[in-house]
Amino acid sequence: MNTTTVFRASHLVLATGLFLFGAGAAAAENEADALTLEQAEQRALTRDNVARLLAGRRARARGDLTAAGTWPNPEISLSQESTELAETTSRERFYWLYQEFDLSGERGLRREAAQAGLDATSHAAGDTRLQIRTRVRTLFFETRYRQAQVDAIAVWRARLSKLIDQIRKQERAGQAAQYDVVRLERAASTLDARTASLKAKRQRNRARLAALLGEESTVESRTPLVGELPPAAPPPLATLLRNLDAMPRLQRLKAQAKASELTARAEARAAIPDVTLGVGRKEQQEFGRSFDGNLISLGVAIPLFDRNQGERASAKATAQVREAEYRLAVAELRGEVRGRWLQLRELLQSVERFQRANVASTRRLVRAAESGYRGAEVGVLELVDAYNSALDAELRVLGLQKQARDASIDLQALTQAPAQGEHHE
Repeated sequence: MNTTTVFRASHLVLATGLFLFGAGAAAAENEADALTLEQAEQRALTRDNVARLLAGRRARARGDLTAAGTWPNPEISLSQESTELAETTSRERFYWLYQEFDLSGERGLRREAAQAGLDATSHAAGDTRLQIRTRVRTLFFETRYRQAQVDAIAVWRARLSKLIDQIRKQERAGQAAQYDVVRLERAASTLDARTASLKAKRQRNRARLAALLGEESTVESRTPLVGELPPAAPPPLATLLRNLDAMPRLQRLKAQAKASELTARAEARAAIPDVTLGVGRKEQQEFGRSFDGNLISLGVAIPLFDRNQGERASAKATAQVREAEYRLAVAELRGEVRGRWLQLRELLQSVERFQRANVASTRRLVRAAESGYRGAEVGVLELVDAYNSALDAELRVLGLQKQARDASIDLQALTQAPAQGEHHE
């Protein structure tokens, strides 16, 4: 038996320990100091600027509601006329108070339209919160994915380092070839380069997540993220489709369509002119005597040329557009939910199939490479290739899990209704 064969046989136990499927054997994180997805979402939603943004939008909509229901101000006027007569001066003084009255019901309809606009703003706030949650989830699991890749490579890199140390000792003793040492060092260098690239991506996503959570630190947070990368199975498709009407996006479009329909009705009523009622008092002095009396006036605009034709046509068209947008959004959302649900189901099945088939085949591959290396049938190149294949398989599983998580996030963004009491703050 040559020295290389002796070395291979003596270190079979070490080689056997190199295979580890899954990143679960990485160092456990301190969960007491870790950040969960729920905590990250809560931090993002409770930022001061988010609260001010939503409060400002709602205050603006409330202002529109107040303006729509406010009566026009009354008008007061005072006039005096003096007439020089032959023997005296005649003076007349008039006091008037005018008030405009809406007899068509236009103001009431505009107030109802403004109320529907306020409801749309409330639903839009729920949609904004859902978008924030979606961004947090995306960055959270993108960071977790990169960390899982780093952890998986770290396991193989640590064991490869131990193997290199052992082979170096054997090489110095003349029991191993120098080529084996060089080849394993190159494999370790390749893993180091992959790790550096993945860490850079992880740090970038962690920094983006920190900004979304309102963290002031400009460097990567040391707080670890905890959460399972593969998502849970989605609810039944029929349940998701049945609950779509509660989605804030559809509720917002529905409220906007209602507001536009009420505005169109108000513009139709605007063709009926308002009535201006005036009451007043007249005082007159003439030949040393004083006279007074009450006055009343009634004014109505004659809709001869302007009968609000343009505003009526525009408002009616807007109402039709809003209603069509709502109907199209419902149909589009139902189709999108079906597609995302089917995609997620297929990805979860793919993860399960790949893991079930790959665990056994990868173990057989590693055992075959180890057996061949022990019997001098294969060299270190083939052994390293077997280990790389096992690592690539593990990273492939993580990639499939990440795709499934992305599909789950997209499905949640389409179907997750806001928490109770969230859209009417």
